[in-house]
This record gives sequence, C-alpha cells and structure tokens, in this order.
Amino acid sequence: MNVVGYLYHSDLLLEGEDSMVIIGGSHYVLSLGDKVYLKHAIDQEKLLYCVEISFASHNHSSLFEDQCLVKFEGCRDALSQHLSTTTVH
Repeated sequence: MNVVGYLYHSDLLLEGEDSMVIIGGSHYVLSLGDKVYLKHAIDQEKLLYCVEISFASHNHSSLFEDQCLVKFEGCRDALSQHLSTTTVH
C-alpha cells in the first residue's frame, strides 16, 4: 500500500488497489510515496500488525520490519464516513 496522506496524531493514510487504511505508531518517519505491506496480526484485539516498509527515497530497494496499529481499514466511501465521524469540526 502506498502512503498517500498524513492525518491527525501522526497517523498515515495508505491506499491499496481496493482499500484505504489508516495506520499509526510506526517507529519510522514515512513520506508520501513510501510503501507499507501489512504482513500479519501480532495482537488481533489491539489491531497491532507486523509490517514491512520500503522507502521511496531508496527506490524501494530494501524492506524494513516494523509494527503499526491499524486504526481503519475499508473502502474510500467508508473512509469518508469514518473521517466525518471522528474529526472534530
């Protein structure tokens, strides 16, 4: 999934072929164009996932393992609804 945006509280917006994901808690500083691959759940209850990250600045030549919290996963319409219900206006 590609990093396509920044959200509140240092969360990142990822876009894949069929879904949008909001993640947080990465130990790396990610930029637009970086890629995040969700590998497997470490803690299903807390939505903590093992991920691999490749950086655009290194031409996606290496993968770095990390852990992230998945705060949202769904289609673009569900993302719009999620953001409107969780954002303070």
